[in-house]
Amino acid sequence: MSRRALVDYLPPMVLFCVAVAVRLGEHHAALLYPDGYQYLLMARGISEHLQPTTVLGPGGDPFAPNADAALKPLFPLLVAAVHALGVSWLEAARIVTVMASALAVTALALVVAKLSGSRLAGLAAGALLLAAPSVGFWSGFSGPDPVAEALVLVATLAFVHHRPRVGGVLTGLAIATRPEIAVVALAAALVSLRSPPARREVVRAAPIAIVTGALVFLLLRTPLAVPDWQLVWLSPLLLIAVLLLAWAPLTLVRAGAIAGAAVVALAVVTEAGPRDVWRSDWPLLVLGAAGLAILLRHERGTTVATLALGVVLLLGAVYVLKNPSLDRYFSLLVPVAALLAGVAAASLPAAARPPAFAAVGLVVLTGFMHPVPGSRDYDVFATVARQVAPTLDSNAAPLVTAAPDAYGFWLPDHSVLRMEPGARGAVLLDAAQRSYEPELGASGRVLTRVSDEIAFTRTNGEIDADAAVLVDGKVVSHAEPAKARAATPVP
Repeated sequence: MSRRALVDYLPPMVLFCVAVAVRLGEHHAALLYPDGYQYLLMARGISEHLQPTTVLGPGGDPFAPNADAALKPLFPLLVAAVHALGVSWLEAARIVTVMASALAVTALALVVAKLSGSRLAGLAAGALLLAAPSVGFWSGFSGPDPVAEALVLVATLAFVHHRPRVGGVLTGLAIATRPEIAVVALAAALVSLRSPPARREVVRAAPIAIVTGALVFLLLRTPLAVPDWQLVWLSPLLLIAVLLLAWAPLTLVRAGAIAGAAVVALAVVTEAGPRDVWRSDWPLLVLGAAGLAILLRHERGTTVATLALGVVLLLGAVYVLKNPSLDRYFSLLVPVAALLAGVAAASLPAAARPPAFAAVGLVVLTGFMHPVPGSRDYDVFATVARQVAPTLDSNAAPLVTAAPDAYGFWLPDHSVLRMEPGARGAVLLDAAQRSYEPELGASGRVLTRVSDEIAFTRTNGEIDADAAVLVDGKVVSHAEPAKARAATPVP
């Protein structure tokens, strides 16, 4: 390798290796419920018969992903491919997630370096993303978000290097990972129609993106549904707004960007999800806002700034409709702040760059000093499954549960049934039942109780650390959660 090639490739390679090490330390042993289990069961089905459906143990209920998970088949496909190499399901999911997250950091650095013409600016942007606390936390859960982030950034890298066909393939794969990316891709394509060279690239990229995404869904025969119908009518309105702004004079574009920034600020004040991201990442977000203001001062910077802000507004609107209280969604927009900060720092006059990069270094240091929880010692469903498994072996009854996806993953050799009135077997009254099926209970003989290390975080943030009770009997419906008849537990 020549010295010039070494200078070009060594810093991104070092950044990637550092990112892998950091993300490994931040990875969580626990899975998000129900998302993590849905994706792993989809991966199991893909490995069995190239379709993301399976059966929850011998004689158990059939499993099909919910509408939201079914629209994201690429992540389980990648997990199934890694699992085929001989690693466990959990390890395969961790490998895919960590490598994708590290790739996202590196790809952002390369995109910023290309846009700004400064390798230092690229490394600074990558370091900002790597140090962002909200991104570090949510990237620690095995799932499709880091994969989608990486694919979007690598696709962007392909487009800025004028490789539209490669960009089209990567865009199609990104859409098969998080479908809302299609809204951003369509908006970018419409904006590109303004420039003849960009229009030619769109003509090359769009068919390949469509075919690539369609092939993933057709190959896996994914059962599809539309989970958020409001997005169907919102998308055209958003795209019309993007078109009007894209074809407007430069002065109006800048005014629109300022108005867009005000909308983002309003969301931070009024919505719980953006507010939580602000609490953990405010130094980076302030740096991104400063970068936006700097870039709006000249024409080339205005293009980058408005495109980046457009991504935030489009996806932000989608996530506000989807779940405005979940900061996990809004953490996906944090890379935009790192991009704006990096490009803006490189655009400053030479005398102003050292203070700007010093500010970036301070924000990176602040981010790494922010505690990001890493691997947890237990998964509540894994703990309960491990402790009830011997009882199920001796009882030979199917497990009846309100969380069939979670226990179907942890107990693949046991029959698992969904909790419904009248269902018979070993009925599990646990935190999942109290959260998702509180009107159901069980009548019968108590087989065992599990009370150690089973704290479960409900969707509203409350902690349920009450015991899980396994009852040999049937599911009954009550106005209030049923209590099993007292009996001496069987070991």
